[in-house]
Amino acid sequence: MKSKRTALLSLMLSCLLTALAGVPRGYYASTRGLSGAQLKAAMHDIVAQAHVLSYGSGTGSTWSGFYQTDRMDDGQVRDRYSYEIFYFPNSASAVNASAVSGMNIEHSFPKSWWGGSQNQAYQDLYNLMPCESNINSAKSNYAMGRVSSVKDTNGCTRVGRGSTSDGRWASLWEPADEWKGDFARNYFYMVTAYSHLTWTSNGLDMLENSEWPTLQAWASDLLLEWSREDPVDEIETARNEAVYRIQGNRNPYIDFPHLAEYVWGDSIAYGFPAVIGEEGDVEPDVELLRESFLAGLGTFTCVHRDGTPSDMWVSSNAYGAVANAYSKGKTADDWLLSPPVDLKGMKEVRLSFDHAAGYHSTNDVRDMFEVLVTTDYDNAPERASWEAIDVVYPDAPASGNFTKFISIKDFDLSRYAEETIRIAFRYRATAAKCWAWEVKYLTLMAVKDATGILASPIAEAEMQETHYHTLDGVSLGHRQPSKKGIYIQRRGTRRVKIYVR
Repeated sequence: MKSKRTALLSLMLSCLLTALAGVPRGYYASTRGLSGAQLKAAMHDIVAQAHVLSYGSGTGSTWSGFYQTDRMDDGQVRDRYSYEIFYFPNSASAVNASAVSGMNIEHSFPKSWWGGSQNQAYQDLYNLMPCESNINSAKSNYAMGRVSSVKDTNGCTRVGRGSTSDGRWASLWEPADEWKGDFARNYFYMVTAYSHLTWTSNGLDMLENSEWPTLQAWASDLLLEWSREDPVDEIETARNEAVYRIQGNRNPYIDFPHLAEYVWGDSIAYGFPAVIGEEGDVEPDVELLRESFLAGLGTFTCVHRDGTPSDMWVSSNAYGAVANAYSKGKTADDWLLSPPVDLKGMKEVRLSFDHAAGYHSTNDVRDMFEVLVTTDYDNAPERASWEAIDVVYPDAPASGNFTKFISIKDFDLSRYAEETIRIAFRYRATAAKCWAWEVKYLTLMAVKDATGILASPIAEAEMQETHYHTLDGVSLGHRQPSKKGIYIQRRGTRRVKIYVR
């Protein structure tokens, strides 16, 4: 019979490849082998900085984020606090203008818990979700817990009183069973990303002012229970990816469903395996450029072909950067232009973005849209030497006015390593061909070229020795284990999982 510990490790390993599908290479490398307070501190350093949207409604705001993170296929708002049905507006202009009627922006950690400042935690999409307004008011700024005496409920969320620590009762709210794991992992994220804040008010019903554990024992026990009973699903994974594309940070408790066990739970005596998998170690990614285009054009500029300013490319909450000359004269040659990006010392340069097109019927967009790169920009596009990159463009929409967004993932720009480049989206239109183009979620990633960094032949030889470890990080020396099982083989900086049968 397998022990609970072996079963847990087997389940965790089976989930790794799926859970880590969208994680940048090397993102969690610094957490390997850690546990408890050290692991939580290392995760804090990774996720604490985020490119948050402005709070509220309007262009580049929280509601623009919700449109990306909590919109179902039919346009319905996914509300984890209520079973009432709400829909996002159909038009981009309406999405840009206001919130969804009857709903609020709900903080799972209210700002009163850290004294009221409108800081990053106040704007963090991992802490925010759309919520039906009545239950939002009822749950107030209470801590989350198991409600024993119900004062108010809408059939989804329960509000009332329940025990916390040492038999003490407090005002609490309790989510529906299907969302308990989701909220538990959000709470794990919040006490990790914002452990430096000073907790006060109702937050002290479940938190304490410490870097670790931060959660009171009753709270960590309950959240671990909920996380086990309601595991990560596709909805939660998709939201994690959507928030990451906007903010540039991730919730590691979704990426690693059993991470919390290494921080507060039954695996605290073991070293966290982090990104050990079939492919071994990889060098970490470096983020060179990131723009969601949901909160404006950011560091990009819009210029005419002659280099003069243009307003052809504009930002939309729903669709990112949009170019559409139909109401602007129908003739255009305008460029959405990146800032200069220095690729010196980089390798494996990769460009990713999403784009869509509209109003082009059965026509091919390739003679009107171009994605271009230059190494010799000189104040105007017409004076630079541009190279078109052969990305996939949207086909004509099957129905409606626009295509769905398609993702260009990790397009290889490594040939520009050691150069300083600019990336451009060139939009052209005429009275006969006046189509629309939408671009969002752009990133430019690379790997630092560490060729030749070994200090000496002796150091290089030492790095090439083979070592074996258990999955818990226990060293077994240089000889391959003879006992049947799964082990980690390390040679130099490369780690691979091996099976001894």
